[in-house]
Amino acid sequence: MLKFLAKYATAIGFGLFIAIFAAADFFVPTREYSDLENRKLQQKPTLSWSAIMRQGDQAYNKKYEAYLNDQFVLRDEWISLKSRCESILGKIENNGIVYGKDGYLFEKYQETDLENLDKNVTYLTEFLEMYPELPVTFSLWPSSYQVLQDKLPAGLNNLDQQEMSQEIYATLAGSPSLQILDVTAVLKQHAQEYIFYRTDHHWTSYGAYLAYRELIEALGKTPVELASIEANQVEGFYGTYYSKAKLASARPDVITWYEVPVAEADLEGVPVDGIYDLEKFETRDKYAAFLRGNNGLMRIVSAGNRDHTEGEISRVMVVKDSFANSLVPYLTYHYDEIYVVDLRHLAPKMKDLLTEIQPDELLVIYNFMNFASDTSVAKLRY
Repeated sequence: MLKFLAKYATAIGFGLFIAIFAAADFFVPTREYSDLENRKLQQKPTLSWSAIMRQGDQAYNKKYEAYLNDQFVLRDEWISLKSRCESILGKIENNGIVYGKDGYLFEKYQETDLENLDKNVTYLTEFLEMYPELPVTFSLWPSSYQVLQDKLPAGLNNLDQQEMSQEIYATLAGSPSLQILDVTAVLKQHAQEYIFYRTDHHWTSYGAYLAYRELIEALGKTPVELASIEANQVEGFYGTYYSKAKLASARPDVITWYEVPVAEADLEGVPVDGIYDLEKFETRDKYAAFLRGNNGLMRIVSAGNRDHTEGEISRVMVVKDSFANSLVPYLTYHYDEIYVVDLRHLAPKMKDLLTEIQPDELLVIYNFMNFASDTSVAKLRY
């Protein structure tokens, strides 16, 4: 028996390893969210006859495979171990994140879902046709790699977001109620400044301010000077890129948030204490403090609209992704009411919201990568 065990020790050990972790998967509760990766995890899909008839079993197989990968026991620990080992071995890329200069991390983004992107452009076009009298401003915001060219590692052939954005703008240019806003040029002018986080995919509050300034000037208003707003800083921020790469030598970021004039705010009609969730600054996902994270509908009432007209209430609706969460606070200086919509989490129909709110202007503002991948843009039409 001992000879048998010695002879097949490796195979037996590997089999026990698989058996133990397979058994553990049955007892470990399914997780909905990963703090380490800062994303929702795939839940166990339901196999139905109707789904098979529509799509075959391929869609189910992909979801089930993703479910197994996301719910594997001790997933976070294995990710951390893999990342640290590869960092020690001198790799310059891990888990889709590449290591740039001066501590910057970048996403490897060499292709996108062109089919979904085309659909989203079509959905936006149909929306513009449905509401020809509503002034709409549309802007696609670049990711850090598109702007911080001198920080990139050699040989990173990422997709040219600026070129693709220009093609989308050209497609939409015929809509008379639409204004196109391209902020890439102004961001590149400030590329040597702290406009993107090193360890996260979002821009900093200063980067967001530069985009806000371009936006407000395009809308015929005068932007507030950043130096006139009280600033607060939160140190020790490790963002989504760090969560994926777990680079041992990564330098933490600093988040700056500003005291803007807010009279009241609510989420889905429920009053909240301000537009920042200050408790989030004490957690790993510190960026979620802005606008209290991504919510279907947030209403903000300004206490300091510099463009207020006596006897009138100005309203703007912002359809956005998380990039806008650090930009929206600046809008309190220009509108009496701001309605922030995240289509990914929106329960009411856009048609009903527009009828109820009657906004003076609509802003559709997304990071390019998020606009290309978002499957909720179709909600614009309903």
